[in-house]
Amino acid sequence: MFRQRHHIAILLLSLGMILLGVFLWLFLHKTWKDEQETLRRETSLLFVNAVRGIESRMFDQLLVRHWDGRDGDRSVQITLRLPPPVKDSARVFAFVQEKAIVTHDIQEFRSEKLKDMRIMVNRSQTPEEAEISGALSVFVGSDSLLVPGLDTSPLRVREALETNFGAVMERAEIPVAWQIQSLADSLPAGNAFVAGQYADVVNGERYKVVISGYDGYIFRKMVPQGLFALMLLASVGLAFLFVYQSLRKQMRLTEIKNEFIRNMTHELKTPISTVSVAIEAMQHFDALQNPERTREYLAISQLELNRLSLLVDKVLRMSLFEQGEPELKTEPIDFLVLVEEVLEAMKLQFEKYRAEVKLTVSGQHFNLQGDRLHLISVLYNLLENALKYSAESPQIEVALAHSEQQLTLQVRDRGRGIPAEYLDRIFDKFFRVPTGDVHDVKGHGLGLSYVAGVVRLHHGQIEVNSRVGVGTEFTVRLPGTPH
Repeated sequence: MFRQRHHIAILLLSLGMILLGVFLWLFLHKTWKDEQETLRRETSLLFVNAVRGIESRMFDQLLVRHWDGRDGDRSVQITLRLPPPVKDSARVFAFVQEKAIVTHDIQEFRSEKLKDMRIMVNRSQTPEEAEISGALSVFVGSDSLLVPGLDTSPLRVREALETNFGAVMERAEIPVAWQIQSLADSLPAGNAFVAGQYADVVNGERYKVVISGYDGYIFRKMVPQGLFALMLLASVGLAFLFVYQSLRKQMRLTEIKNEFIRNMTHELKTPISTVSVAIEAMQHFDALQNPERTREYLAISQLELNRLSLLVDKVLRMSLFEQGEPELKTEPIDFLVLVEEVLEAMKLQFEKYRAEVKLTVSGQHFNLQGDRLHLISVLYNLLENALKYSAESPQIEVALAHSEQQLTLQVRDRGRGIPAEYLDRIFDKFFRVPTGDVHDVKGHGLGLSYVAGVVRLHHGQIEVNSRVGVGTEFTVRLPGTPH
């Protein structure tokens, strides 16, 4: 059930990441479109300004100002001079002297009656719209605007548009590619759009300004949004990764817990069954009448009860480490005496395994401040591992040395050894060296984790050296006290 829930959680996390990615892609795509539309509006407005700038500058050149200054008269007479247009009809305002005449057809005017006039095209569209209209060909068609017979060729109009639009784009500091084209021309390859259109009502030509090469410009403007999207995706991704790793770890711990329960049940049932059998034999098979057999059964029962006590004690002490580092009840200890007591207490176990144990001592004083009960458990764990993971007739060497206020304990066996890739993990809680399908050694992965925790609390160090098929050596270094 837990595995199924774990897979569902991973599926939901993956779906959440996919939806977040889609959302961020839509967000960036929408931002791109908005920036593109903003660029189109800006360039359209600049194009309108360029056209209006041409008209304004050329119209200023048509103003003829007179000031005669006679009899204190300081009035200025302004005369507008333009030859009449000669092209097709358009809605225009014709100013003759001081009267305005509105017409829909330029052809209705006679040129000899319109000696002084100005053409004003009626513009009904707003600057934001795509196309504007005017009579630039009238303004730029001749070097001398007072000479009839204007050159209204499209080339002159395009040159004027390119010059003025280039100037306003440079002042606006918009680094994009652009070009003035005839409305009939096709757009260049790649990303390009039309920013504005202009229709000349005199020569009938229509032009457009094409914006291209703006990807880099928009990307630079989108840097804040891109960084935000990247940081959001990274933070949520890391959070999902953390949750995923937690789920994986929880799943692994659940499997380890189940294995631990199975192994612990076996470990607890074995001594209980042995003691039960011994008691039953003494009760029902007249073992009490045989003192030798009684002592044997009592010795077996005592051994199994000690084993059961150590197992329960180990679990209880590991629960203390789970709740937090326990407080040590330190006292002066002769570590050599403690080692000898543990070896004597485990004598029956050594005989059961037909183990040969050798103690080597180097130095004279082995005093330290420590928790007696915890240090005894450390010795039991190291010696039990040496017994369990050795072949028949284990050979165990225990070495104790004192040098420069440091006590060194070494427990060496000639067992199966530990592969090098697992040496860094053997002190992790619940970790057991994988043995494939072989489960000849029962355990629960708590012993070495407990040993490392106790050594650390005593301000010591523990190291392990091992070779597969050769054996394993544990080295514990603890600070000594002056004798």
